[in-house]
Amino acid sequence: MSTSPLQPLRIILADDHPIFRIGLQAVLDQISGVKVVAQAGSPKELLTLLHAQQCDVLVTDFMMPAEEQNDGLKLLEQIRRHYPHLPILVVTMLSNAGLFRAMLNLGVNGLLSKASLADELPQAIGYMAQGKTYLATSVQRLLLQEGAVREDMMGVQENLSPKELEVTRLLAAGHTVSQIAALLNRSKQTVSTQKVSAMRKLGVANDAALYLYLQEHGLR
Repeated sequence: MSTSPLQPLRIILADDHPIFRIGLQAVLDQISGVKVVAQAGSPKELLTLLHAQQCDVLVTDFMMPAEEQNDGLKLLEQIRRHYPHLPILVVTMLSNAGLFRAMLNLGVNGLLSKASLADELPQAIGYMAQGKTYLATSVQRLLLQEGAVREDMMGVQENLSPKELEVTRLLAAGHTVSQIAALLNRSKQTVSTQKVSAMRKLGVANDAALYLYLQEHGLR
């Protein structure tokens, strides 16, 4: 994400309900340093916009039924394939842990419930700007209840090596693997290996589950 203190965070909004887009923009307009640069009302319009308009964050609904594209996961997969580094925040009324995990596995950077939009959207945008994952409180609760983090592996952080614990704490603080490698004077491959090893010991399957674990156990 190439932003500077003088350049606002450019956001594209996508939702098939015009009234909801108006409400979404109203909330975003109250956030300092943020600018909505374009809006899309369908998957086709969104893909066209992403090709023509540069942005720093995409805020999109999950389900935008249309003849040419009615599968939210396929749309996200297509966006991620063409724009691998674009932060994506999905705003949805859905409450399905399996779908949430599928979205996160596709590389979605944030999940937010439409019901808590006004309260959590500013914080979510702040996380996106820093390259962090944001999961709404309701999403976190649902994922934990449905086993995104294995209960039988809770509390095993004492089994982490000192270096693995160091890496997970830095991840929890919002650093990327590259940044951690520079901070600790290790290679990116070494840090990645230590991260994967720590995740295996903690019983978490992906970055989002690791984020949940670190938050639940006060490491974040």
